[in-house]
Amino acid sequence: MTTPARERRRERMRGDIVEATLRLIEAEGLDGVSIERIAEEAEVARATIYAHFPEGRDAMLRAAYDAAGAMLVADARAGAASIPSWEDRIAHYARAMIEFSRSPTLGRFYSVTGPALVGFRETGGAGSRGYREDIRGVLSAAQDVGELAPDADPDALAVLISSSLRDAGIDAALNPESAERYVDAVRRILRGLRTVPEESS
Repeated sequence: MTTPARERRRERMRGDIVEATLRLIEAEGLDGVSIERIAEEAEVARATIYAHFPEGRDAMLRAAYDAAGAMLVADARAGAASIPSWEDRIAHYARAMIEFSRSPTLGRFYSVTGPALVGFRETGGAGSRGYREDIRGVLSAAQDVGELAPDADPDALAVLISSSLRDAGIDAALNPESAERYVDAVRRILRGLRTVPEESS
């Protein structure tokens, strides 16, 4: 039976390998990622990598994709925590997604090449799930204080908004100059959802 300490060491090593994979993607792009380079970056033997990722490079890239999504959500949450307006909080999530996606290495991996590698997952990755949950929470809170119509559906709106932001991120990865257009468009959509005129809020 695996002891808790041994399991913690295993998880720590797995995390170190994923972080090394992300560093390589950030520094060199996806083409620079190989088992040999990851082993070198993580300072472990190839056998250690295969012990944690028996499927090899593709399994590490899938784990790196989820880790990149978790990083995006964590950054968005940290920045949004002190923003009082629900519209501005969601707009901050939009900007975080688009700015992250604009990176020619890690952002492009997360928005374009990663999803092609990972394939469709019904519940989405860590980033998609986190965005949906957070946006749903912001919308529900706005509804509770009467700033979102009582008959609005925060669940459906969260799916639509987060999916749209995902598509905006893909376009920003391919066309970095498009970022501001999308942030402005998100703000316009959010203004349309208000039940209270902006001046009186």
